[in-house]
Amino acid sequence: MMLRPGSSTGGADPAKTGAFQINCDGASARGAHRPIPKRTRSNTRPPRARGAGRQCGMVKVFQPNADRIAKLGFASVAHVPVIFDSRQRYCREYNRYLRERAELDWRPSGGFGDRPRPRTLKTMADNLGNWIRWCESRNIAWQTATYNDVLVYQDAQDSGEWSAAGDSLACNTSNARADDATHFLTWSAQRGLRAEFTVKYAVQRKLIGGNMRTTTVRSGRLKEARPESQVEAFKLPAPDEVRKWLAAVRNRRGYAKNITCRFILETGARLGEAEALRVSSWPSAEDIEEAAYRGDVFVPMLLEHGTKGGRPRTIRVPLDFARAVRTWIDGPRNKYVFAFYKRTGKRTDKLFVSDAGEHAGTPIRRHTIQRCFANVLPRPKVWSPHKGRHAFACFFVLYALEAEARAHKSTVAGMGVNWVHNRGTEWLKMLQRQFGHVDETTTQIYLKWLATAVGLAVMANGWHRFLADDEET
Repeated sequence: MMLRPGSSTGGADPAKTGAFQINCDGASARGAHRPIPKRTRSNTRPPRARGAGRQCGMVKVFQPNADRIAKLGFASVAHVPVIFDSRQRYCREYNRYLRERAELDWRPSGGFGDRPRPRTLKTMADNLGNWIRWCESRNIAWQTATYNDVLVYQDAQDSGEWSAAGDSLACNTSNARADDATHFLTWSAQRGLRAEFTVKYAVQRKLIGGNMRTTTVRSGRLKEARPESQVEAFKLPAPDEVRKWLAAVRNRRGYAKNITCRFILETGARLGEAEALRVSSWPSAEDIEEAAYRGDVFVPMLLEHGTKGGRPRTIRVPLDFARAVRTWIDGPRNKYVFAFYKRTGKRTDKLFVSDAGEHAGTPIRRHTIQRCFANVLPRPKVWSPHKGRHAFACFFVLYALEAEARAHKSTVAGMGVNWVHNRGTEWLKMLQRQFGHVDETTTQIYLKWLATAVGLAVMANGWHRFLADDEET
């Protein structure tokens, strides 16, 4: 069964090249939720009918072959997912919208000017696929859909009427899907593809990443309960716990995965940034030795790939760790990538590649890193790559405060809570560039933790020094 693209309503359309004539068999696709029969709201819901909603096909979101599309001249949108409706028709307008979002040719009013990441675009496509499926089940055409229809769609998810299990969906899920439907309908009206689409918005000013930014919020959004902060819910592990876990990763998963995990813990990099890191980004041996000659304990490195919003930033890599990875790049890694080339005929410039037998040279993917954090024992009780970022931030600042306190011939606890708060604020501001962003809420939680953790200074004892000890065990 072939999927045919059809014609375009405007704009560069990679579908017209035939790049999306792919068989359903083996295609990477995920359908939207099946429709649930409409029912009136009540506290006691009737049981869901067996097989309900199976009479129609599935809306599918495909991740196309990026290499093939790039060769056809559409490299800038090669990563953009593609939607087909339940009748296997290429959704021209929806896919044009996704391409324009990817290229920043259009963005929601009050939105930020950041280029959406591939995972963000995939989420948009999945949300729009869900909206398309709901419209099909109600015989609603997007050309005539109103904002009231969007609110009914949102409410159907909140009530459980439109969910796979018949249960109420989280407000943030319902809101996000309705937001994406609203953005698409607004875009289509502005492009002259449908009649005017009217939505009322409220303008809000929020402190994000230390800067006041203007955002718009559509009327009728569900009120979301303020989630417990991931930082606040996170019990910070002792550095010794982390060191033992890193040793276990090295012993059970190999040195390559060990340094991949360490990269997150040593620099506070995001999971996607670790996965996307290129060899060319890593400091050269000359740069590392020059930093050592100057007496620096860090060496700068430009992160260009996998960053949030596509914005490059310079981070600081601990000198000893930078030297260890450089030695691995110039030595064992060459053997692994050569084995990968002999096996597949492909070359890779990804820095972190597997050193495991028949998989040697294969770029290490995000799910592999996640499994190291989740499955390798012993490990901290609550542990993930994102929690590793929190650990890096807290211990990095605590270690910096410890060094400052020693300069005053005192301890962090001896300097007092006010001093911890003031100096901690300054260090967190310095950390923002390294982290990519630290929003105001997270900053306050870090400061609260620091104020209550001054007695843990002895436990910090140099975050990077604890991690480096793993090399000697």
